[in-house]
Amino acid sequence: MIELSIKEARRLSLGAQLLAGKPPRRPTKQLMRDTIRHLGALQIDSISVVARSHHIVMWSRLGDHPPEWLDELLHTDRAIFEYWAHAAAYVPIEHYPFFRRMMLEHRSGSGSAWSKRSREWINENQELVDSVVSHVREHGAVSTTTFSAPEGAERSAPWAWYGNKPTNIALDVLWTNGTLMIDRRDKFKRWYDLTERVHPTWEDRLIPSIEEEQRTLAAVALTALGVTTARWLPDYFRKNWGRGSIPGNASSMILNHLVDTGYATRVKINGIDDDAFALTSLLSRQIPLSRTTLLSSFDSLVWDRRRTAELFNFELMLEAYTPAPKRRYGYFSLPILYRDQLVGRLDPKAERKSGLFIVKSLHLEPSFVGRDDDRFYASLAITLHEFAKFNGCNDFSIERSDPDDAASRLSHALRETCVDV
Repeated sequence: MIELSIKEARRLSLGAQLLAGKPPRRPTKQLMRDTIRHLGALQIDSISVVARSHHIVMWSRLGDHPPEWLDELLHTDRAIFEYWAHAAAYVPIEHYPFFRRMMLEHRSGSGSAWSKRSREWINENQELVDSVVSHVREHGAVSTTTFSAPEGAERSAPWAWYGNKPTNIALDVLWTNGTLMIDRRDKFKRWYDLTERVHPTWEDRLIPSIEEEQRTLAAVALTALGVTTARWLPDYFRKNWGRGSIPGNASSMILNHLVDTGYATRVKINGIDDDAFALTSLLSRQIPLSRTTLLSSFDSLVWDRRRTAELFNFELMLEAYTPAPKRRYGYFSLPILYRDQLVGRLDPKAERKSGLFIVKSLHLEPSFVGRDDDRFYASLAITLHEFAKFNGCNDFSIERSDPDDAASRLSHALRETCVDV
C-alpha cells in the first residue's frame, strides 16, 4: 500500500481542487464551465461584504474574470443548474440525472425526513401549490416578488426567509421536488420556471440506478478531493449512502468498487487512522506548490470542517451568524492558502463606492507565527491587490491583526508591491 505524508496528501487535494500552481493567464467562460464540471458543485451564498462566495471560489481558481459568465452559464448556455449538492449549488447540467431521484423523493415523500415534510406541506397547501404552478405555466418565469402577501398578513419576522408569503415556501418546495428549476438570476434574485422549459430534453426514464448514481457521484467527489476516506466522502454531496440497495458501509463499498476499476488507489495517510483512497491518475503527477490565495468559507476545499481539521490542521469558523461581540475572527473570514498550508484568515469588506478595501482583521495561525517572513507578506500583498481589484477597490485599510505586527508588515508590503492588476 502506498504511504503518504500529510504534506503529500495535502498536495494531492490542492491539485485536485485546481489550486496548485498559478491561475490561468487568460480565463475563459469555457474554462469556468470546465472548472465547475471538475469540482462537481459550486456552493451559492448570499453574503456580500465582498464578492459572493461562488464568485470568490471561481476567482481563487481563475483569477480576475467577468462575474456575469456565471449567469450566462446558467441562463443562456444552460450549462449548469441550481440544486442541493452539499448545499444550494451550481451543478454541471451533465449531472442532472444523478440528482433527479432526490427531486422525485421530495415529490412523493419517500426517503428522508426532509422529503416527507415537503410532501406533507404540499398536501396541506395543495390549492396554493396548484395555483403557483398554473401561474408559471400560463405567464412564464416568476420570482418571489411576483406574488403578493395574503390580505391581512402580519409583518414577518426579520429571520423568516419566506417572509409573510406562503408562495415563497411553495416556490422553494416546487424547486426542491423538481417541478420547477431556476431559470436565471437577476441581481441574485431567483426566477423560477417549469422544468420542462428550462431542461426540455430531460425524461424521467433516463434516471440511472441507485448504484450508478452513487458510483458516479463518488467518482466526481474523489476527482475533486484527490484523496478521501470513507468518512469524508459522503459529505461532498451530502449523501446518505447508508440507504438504498447497497447494504452496509456504502461509502467503503463504493470506494472499493472504484479501486477495482482502477479509478482509485488505496493509500495510507500518516497520522490519519482511517484507510484512505487517492485518485489514481493524480499519484503519478508532479503537482506544484499551491498559489497564495484567499478561500471562501464555502469553498469545496474546506467546506467539510472535519476533513479540513484532519488534513490541514485548520479550524474553519463561519461567524456571520454569531453576535458581533462573540466573534473570534470576524464576520466573513477567508482562509489564507500559502504554500500548501492554511496559514491564517482575513476578514474583508469592500467599500465599492469609495474604492476602499478594508481588512477588518488578519489572524495568523499560532503554528505559522514566526515563519511569516517577508516572502509571505509580499505574496499575500500581491493576492490582496488582485482580490481588491476583483472587488472594485484600489486602496487599503488594515484595522487589526494577530500578531500585532502582522498589520504593519502587510501594510508595508502592500505599499512596496508593484503589480499590474
